[in-house]
Amino acid sequence: MGEQLAGQGPDAAGGAADPLTIEPAPGDGHHDLRDRDDLTALIEAFYLRAFADPFIGPIFTDVAKMDLAHHLPIMCDFWESVLFDAGTYRRDALALHVALDAKHPLTETHFDRWLVLWRQTVDDGFTGEVADRAKVQAERIAASIRRRLAGGTGSAFETITTRERLEADGTIDGPRADG
Repeated sequence: MGEQLAGQGPDAAGGAADPLTIEPAPGDGHHDLRDRDDLTALIEAFYLRAFADPFIGPIFTDVAKMDLAHHLPIMCDFWESVLFDAGTYRRDALALHVALDAKHPLTETHFDRWLVLWRQTVDDGFTGEVADRAKVQAERIAASIRRRLAGGTGSAFETITTRERLEADGTIDGPRADG
């Protein structure tokens, strides 16, 4: 597999354990995301970090009551499809977030924190083109889900409109007669 999960124990003051990070196996160094094994290491490390996060952790553990052992293969299917075009994910990610949003409204701040943790986890274990794409795709997916939860479409381009329509609804003035 190449990557191993490594966590630190409780701090000297007896506090909670630090979130787990991905550390390269001896002699391996950071490499790009290559396969499902790498995705499994990444996703497991991310969710362990997210569960431990004081801001979004309770959404996963208390509201969604997420079972990582059950959820991990599903998320691996999702990211394997996104990053490697595997076609293994056949669920409705939006419906799950709509149901969760009904129980606990998901705000832009929640999505922003999710993205910070995702980027940190990717950067902790991987470097390369696919790792960069994992971060970009996460931003796109989060933005799309956020827009859809707010009642819009998933497209970032839904606000682009023609000048004629803006003039017709009075949003902007039409062309001036004096040029």
